[in-house]
Amino acid sequence: MSWIALQPSDPLLDRARNGDAAALEQLLVSIAPAVHRFGLRMCGSDSDAQDVLQETLISIATHVSRFEGKSALSSWVFALARNACIKKRRGRKNQQHLGQKAIEAQSASASSPEQRAENRELWEVLTRALDGLPEQYREAVVLRDIEGLSAAQAAGALGISVDALKSRLHRAREALRKELMPLLEPRAPAPSAQCPDMATLWSRKLEGDLDKQDCAEIEKHVAECPACGAICDALKKALLACQSSATAEIRPEVQAQVKAAMRALTGLGGT
Repeated sequence: MSWIALQPSDPLLDRARNGDAAALEQLLVSIAPAVHRFGLRMCGSDSDAQDVLQETLISIATHVSRFEGKSALSSWVFALARNACIKKRRGRKNQQHLGQKAIEAQSASASSPEQRAENRELWEVLTRALDGLPEQYREAVVLRDIEGLSAAQAAGALGISVDALKSRLHRAREALRKELMPLLEPRAPAPSAQCPDMATLWSRKLEGDLDKQDCAEIEKHVAECPACGAICDALKKALLACQSSATAEIRPEVQAQVKAAMRALTGLGGT
């Protein structure tokens, strides 16, 4: 089970809170990849992301005994990571995000040169699109569509209401769709003036904010309108691209650094 789904009463979390060093290390190991990805997306560089990761893990290890479960564990963890990113971003507004290594890591698992080239182009466009979003929109997409938090968990991490989070998501998804559509649906016709705002409606449907009748009307329109069908297809592909980016793991050299830091934190010996 993903650490994001851990409940406050989960035995692993309970043992970590009560000073079990092995349980704390297991918890930190499971959390580390998501925090590192968040740092890469939000604070600008690989070195900063490593610093954010270590600072966040230290904060978790130091304060987990006082975590009472009033918010979701994921909300608490990403709030700590977000604060660490904010500190890192100060004075570094002109720094380029992610960089070549992150794009190469995303496409490295493709099975053929053609697939790697196709993935590389998609990751480059997706990375530029994400980096071009205002920070508040990028945070919402990273937490909701990349890391898979629920709307309530993501809102808790950002300290905003669920409605505010959804508003940011709708705007962010539409912006991503516009950037990715020339690549994902290059021959799509333009929607007519009578077409609804399909991008926002699709995003609202994804969040469960439309009733059955509204969903049925959307599906009927999409089936009859090639332009709106292409918009929905592009949005689905963009979301899948975001979700698949959450599979990227921490590079071995970073893993070694984190492991050493975690063992120092938890008091466990060995290598």
